[in-house]
Amino acid sequence: VVAAQAGLVASSQTGGRHYARFRHRLMFAVLDVQGRVVGFSGRTLPLPVGGDAAACKEPAKYVNTNESHVYTKGKQLFGLYQGKNTIRRTDEAVLVEGNFDVVSAHARGLDNVVAPLGTAFTAEQAALLKRFGTKVILAFDGDVAGKKATIASREACSNVALSARVASIPVGMDPDAF
Repeated sequence: VVAAQAGLVASSQTGGRHYARFRHRLMFAVLDVQGRVVGFSGRTLPLPVGGDAAACKEPAKYVNTNESHVYTKGKQLFGLYQGKNTIRRTDEAVLVEGNFDVVSAHARGLDNVVAPLGTAFTAEQAALLKRFGTKVILAFDGDVAGKKATIASREACSNVALSARVASIPVGMDPDAF
C-alpha cells in the first residue's frame, strides 16, 4: 500500500496485479534544497534483446514519483542541492532539460547546472533558483521541444526578475553530449 501511494508500484489494467513503475529505468533520487530525498526520477534504458514486449511501446523518457505532500515536480530542481553553493558563489545557474545533462555536467566539475523535473520550468522553480543566484543560462536540447522549452522558460524567469540568457545547442544535440 505504501509503495503504491508513493508511486513506486502501479496496478495493471488487467487483473489488479501490481508492477514496478520504474522498471527498465535508471533511477535518480530527487533531493530538496536541504538534501532530503523527496522523490525519484527514472530514465528509460534500452531493453535487452528479447526484453519485455509490453515495455517496448516508446515509454516516456522520464517518469517521476507521483506528486504528494512532500514532492511536487514543479517546485523542485534536479541537482540544486548539489549545486547551490556554486550557484551562490558565481551568481549563475545553467538550466538544462534532463537528469543526464545535470549528472554529466557535475561529473565534469560544472556544479551550477540544474534541471526541471519535466518539460516545463515553472515560476515556483524560477523563484527557488533566484534564492541562490540572479542569473541563469537556458541550455535546453537542440531540438524543437528544447526551443519551445526555452521560450516558455523565459517567462518564468521574467516573472521573478531572474536574468536569463540562452545558450545555442547544436540541432539534434543534448547538453550532456555537447
